[in-house]
Amino acid sequence: MDTSLKALRYFMAAANSGSITDASKQMNVVPSAVLAAVNQVEEAFGLQLTVRHRSKGIAPTSTGKLLMARIQHLLDEYEALMSQGAEMRTQLIGTLRVGYYAPVAPAFLPTIARDLLTDNLRVDIKFIECDTQRAQAGLLSGEFDVILCVAESGALGVIYETLIEVPPYLLVPEQHAFASRTGVSLSDLNNEPMVLLDLPVISDYYSRLFEAADVAPHVACTATTLEMVRSLVGTGVGCSLLHMRPKTHETYAGQKVVEVPLDPPADPLKIVLGYLPDNPRRVVKYFIESLRDLFSKEGANRFLVTPPADR
Repeated sequence: MDTSLKALRYFMAAANSGSITDASKQMNVVPSAVLAAVNQVEEAFGLQLTVRHRSKGIAPTSTGKLLMARIQHLLDEYEALMSQGAEMRTQLIGTLRVGYYAPVAPAFLPTIARDLLTDNLRVDIKFIECDTQRAQAGLLSGEFDVILCVAESGALGVIYETLIEVPPYLLVPEQHAFASRTGVSLSDLNNEPMVLLDLPVISDYYSRLFEAADVAPHVACTATTLEMVRSLVGTGVGCSLLHMRPKTHETYAGQKVVEVPLDPPADPLKIVLGYLPDNPRRVVKYFIESLRDLFSKEGANRFLVTPPADR
């Protein structure tokens, strides 16, 4: 039971026109190609689908007529599928699935989503927060079209682009003694209670950072979301090390927090964009280009907290 779409097309042309010759002209092939296709289709089904007369041409049997409707539906579905694929390459349509592991992604992804969705009513977006490992696995399995994550060991077959390198900074309550300083060193944190993000990659990064600086922090509290960390800092539970900063200096609870640069700066984290090389959908390309454009501009510096240039 194996036959080609081409053979089905030739069969339908012959059955509908009632003539091998007319079908060959319609399909722009020699008559023998049409005849071979009709034979192939009948052999594949194991049924007599046509009756052939030298003087009257070719006509479908009653069985052939029953199958012709199904064959035409199959050909129509195939044409619709190919048309949809062509649209996806050339037009902004379809669902865009983005896996992201970047705690401050809500500070910039909504703007890109707004620009994409404006006037593109045939597009919808699914943002899925996850860790780097799941993001990479989801990209390779087809769950995601593009990923945004913290760089670590890359997966084979994925193209990675570094969007931005973000050094850590210290987040403190508004009334903290460090809030008025232009820089704080890691050694200043030896006696400070800390509130840290407890997430894959980032937790290991903190451990390496403190070990390299010979600092043994007092970790008073951990949390798995950025805003919980910010709110804990705002209430005075402790200070925190974070990377990209949002626009607001207020927490969900309404307290003010202050970003203080580390001086000297510590090793940064890399935020990377990941995608597959053979995804030609225009909506995916648009999203990738939008991220590149955002982080190639000076405006991306608003996410960074660094010591003053004259220090």
